[in-house]
Amino acid sequence: MTYFKRRNVIQLTALTALGSTVLGELPAAAEGPRTPRVFGPADASTQAAPTVTVDSLGIPLRDVLLIGGTVAPGPKGKPLLWSAVSGEPARLAAIDPATGRTVSVQELTGAPGSYAVAAAPDGTVYVGAYSTGDLYRRRPGPDSPVENLGRPLPSETYIWRLAVDEAGTVHGGTFPGARVFSYDPATGATRDYGQVLPGTQYVRSLAVTGDKIYAGTQPDAHLFEIDKVSGERRELPLPDGIGSGTGQTVYDLNAYDGRVYARFGSAINGRLGVYDISRRQWTDLVDNVAGLDVSEPGPGGLVYFTRAGRLTGYRPETGAFTDTGVVFPGRVVNNRGIGWVTLADPRWPGRTLVGLLWRGEMFRYNPLTGRSEVVRTDVPGEPIPLAALNVGPSGTVYAGGYLNGGLARIDADTGKADFQRFAQVESVLETDGQVYLGAYPDSRLYRYDPGRQWSSPEYSPGLPGSSDNPVKLLDLKSYDQVRARALTDAGEKVAYGTMPNTTLGGALAIVDKATGAATVHRPVVTDSSIVSLAYAGGLILGGTSIDGGYTVPPPTQTEARLFGWDIATDSKAFDITPVPGAKAIPALVVDRSGLLWGLAGGQLFAVDVASRTVVQRIQLTPGVSGSRARLGYDAARNTLYALVGGHLLFRLDASTGASTQLLDRPAEFLAVHPDGRLFLGDGPELYRVTVTG
Repeated sequence: MTYFKRRNVIQLTALTALGSTVLGELPAAAEGPRTPRVFGPADASTQAAPTVTVDSLGIPLRDVLLIGGTVAPGPKGKPLLWSAVSGEPARLAAIDPATGRTVSVQELTGAPGSYAVAAAPDGTVYVGAYSTGDLYRRRPGPDSPVENLGRPLPSETYIWRLAVDEAGTVHGGTFPGARVFSYDPATGATRDYGQVLPGTQYVRSLAVTGDKIYAGTQPDAHLFEIDKVSGERRELPLPDGIGSGTGQTVYDLNAYDGRVYARFGSAINGRLGVYDISRRQWTDLVDNVAGLDVSEPGPGGLVYFTRAGRLTGYRPETGAFTDTGVVFPGRVVNNRGIGWVTLADPRWPGRTLVGLLWRGEMFRYNPLTGRSEVVRTDVPGEPIPLAALNVGPSGTVYAGGYLNGGLARIDADTGKADFQRFAQVESVLETDGQVYLGAYPDSRLYRYDPGRQWSSPEYSPGLPGSSDNPVKLLDLKSYDQVRARALTDAGEKVAYGTMPNTTLGGALAIVDKATGAATVHRPVVTDSSIVSLAYAGGLILGGTSIDGGYTVPPPTQTEARLFGWDIATDSKAFDITPVPGAKAIPALVVDRSGLLWGLAGGQLFAVDVASRTVVQRIQLTPGVSGSRARLGYDAARNTLYALVGGHLLFRLDASTGASTQLLDRPAEFLAVHPDGRLFLGDGPELYRVTVTG
């Protein structure tokens, strides 16, 4: 998809002025409460209509992200590496393992990407999409189009993994119903094997061999064997050492030669169990293995996978390892499609193992000669959707990338972006000349000094001898945290709020700016994630969500809470429900008078922190549900900006309560520049909004 820079000037001919009333106050919890401010309706007849200018600043983040992949015959019959390149839309790329060059790139229209790429014996390539749940097919041949076969199961929006059996039947595992399906290309019929376990939402991994399908879940870890004909399902015991599987994931599955290879853990690291199908027992459990696949057996019967950052051969009969000498540096070292090819090159005799890495590199290893290399392919980068947007005191715009990850440092005037490869950045805070970055997964917190050379050993190393920049301050994996949605400046501290992985209950981390020392508190609010933070008068103020970082387990709470955390005593000062019925409070700001403003769905509310009292409610749009809400504050003009429902932008005078709808256009992110300009993020594109009048 091509994105064009564009400039729109919108003259608002009428001012939407919403009256405001105090709908109720909560009991005071401190002496000396502020007098509630009741704002009357604005007088539209006396106010000039503002002019709103929207400038596109283009795509600040762009990179290669390969997830699902396989080895299969290409358009001319020669074995190629096939991979789904994430983007808007995603593309199905075929890469020549002899050269690293793409020989075919075709759009997967409507799909943003895929974990599930598999090939049939006849060379047909199938792709299962995430976010849409559609199944795509590319038949063999030089001019074959990519066909969208639609959603195999109407209720399912993710196809996590695909496997094709010897007859060419396609099998898949899904979300949110944790179902297994099969698709028969000869008849076009789809069979639904049903939900593998009541209450489960993810079939994260899947393999097929003989007359059996194997399906693994997230979370908790369960592994099922399903008879393809009868549909009978049997749960397999987990390996000794994995325990009950609570809070764990069966992330990858492969099946060859009477064995199932099941990896328990995350995308980047885990433990690989080897299950003997005929003996019905686990024979090994290998530590420190990365995904996403184990290769088919090669010369000598060895299979290959990434172990401790190295491509490693493994003999399943004995459990012996063979080191290939191939090293994958960085944090993310999992392969994205791995298989055997024969190269017409005397330097690579016999069968050569080839595979892809997430940023578009290709590796080759020949077990006969020991020759190996890692080379960059020519797979082009695609636009990266935004996952965070911030403008700090310096006026620099920072954008974090979703899934592909990355951080862009953007000039507010020219739109010029400096992009660095990094994790998925979900929150950004610039303060005191430093930039704090909240990263997914494991709710990691980093500190970046923009005045020094960038060097991330995990994602984008600098020159040899470079010191780490960003520096990792926290990793909350041990607290079962996964997402990093909230950051705020808290004087001499930085406060950090997170969302959990396989349980309920976010964490509040308080980090000393000078020393980097941190204290972590969990739980702060029962079974609630922390999704917004602000700071006033020695109190860290937090908004919660009843949901976890994923969609499991189901919530136990019914309403979002607002809490205050006293930094001096390092304890919770209060915990209230400011908006009855709201499931999340995703945005908070403090105005220059010390009044706390929050947004829940379409309701903007103000809280007098001293009295713990809601003193103002303004219903910008109907309802109080939904997490697609952002707030920004222009302190110089005492003006609030609210982005509601992913498309409506409002301006509100914090002194009078008068509100104006400025725009109705898609946007997910909002940030306010110190000079009053606004920045909006929609998908991968960044916009600058100037309001005058």
